Amino acid sequence: MKAALFNSYGDTGVLQIVDIPRPQITTDEILVRVHAAAVNPKDTFIRKGYLKQFTGSDFPMLLGFDFSGEVVEVGSNVGSFQEGDSVYGMLDGWHGKTCAEYAAVTVNQAALKPDALSFAEAAALPLASSTALQAFRDEANISAGQGVCINGASGGVGCAAVQIAKIYGAQVTAVSRAENHDFLRKLGADSCIDYRDIDITKSDRKFDIFFDVFGNQRFEAIKPILSDSGIWVSTVIQPHVFGSVAATKFSSGRKAKLVIVKSSREDLDIISGWVDSDQLKPIIHSVFPLEQIGDAHSQQETKHTRGKIVVLMS
Repeated sequence: MKAALFNSYGDTGVLQIVDIPRPQITTDEILVRVHAAAVNPKDTFIRKGYLKQFTGSDFPMLLGFDFSGEVVEVGSNVGSFQEGDSVYGMLDGWHGKTCAEYAAVTVNQAALKPDALSFAEAAALPLASSTALQAFRDEANISAGQGVCINGASGGVGCAAVQIAKIYGAQVTAVSRAENHDFLRKLGADSCIDYRDIDITKSDRKFDIFFDVFGNQRFEAIKPILSDSGIWVSTVIQPHVFGSVAATKFSSGRKAKLVIVKSSREDLDIISGWVDSDQLKPIIHSVFPLEQIGDAHSQQETKHTRGKIVVLMS
């Protein structure tokens, strides 16, 4: 099968499309013929070696965590899927493998694909939507009527976060370039801020939740614009984030949290329900064939995408 991989850390020049053996499933896995995958910042960080403390140096390394496709083989202990099912999902951990024609995945990493979505649309949802859901529900304990600020609202996670925060009944302020504001309002944002014109840390407004999707705001800078019990949630694995989380863990006031997304079939089913009820829709910036995986990574690295970047296997 064809798969995207790399044999050393580096720029997009290290990416290759090669033929490798089809994966063999265990009794607790399903084999998915992948129709579409998605590129996330996580993929580019891994390729550059920024997360080598988690990934190690056992090359070659495959790419991709989001996927959608068709079940072609079912492990003997799996009773929840059958051959021919259309599925979508995401992988846990730090070793990707979905930018390939086939992927072996555990049952907790997959769910039935919403009928209304194409394979490309379905591949754009799992990691981004699960990150936003787990940030709001599990880390920030979101509730209706709260003021939520989303920093980096037009990216993959940001687009999902705007919609999911509105599903929970929050008042959403989206931070992004002005050219994205009309689009973000259509997704549900109540107000928008252009970070080039306004320094959000100097805002006279107070937020109950500040979701730093973009990862360029530190807790100490955001603390003054949080409500007395406000929560700052970051997606960035950095020492200053761990330090802020530890320092505020037992605080009765403002807290810092870190969301590290985990695969959950239950959460995928929640996301599917929102899709089916027309409350959540995938946003795709661009679609690339597998052979242009380098271009897909380059686009991701501009940090100016509106929604997700999808890779098609065929």
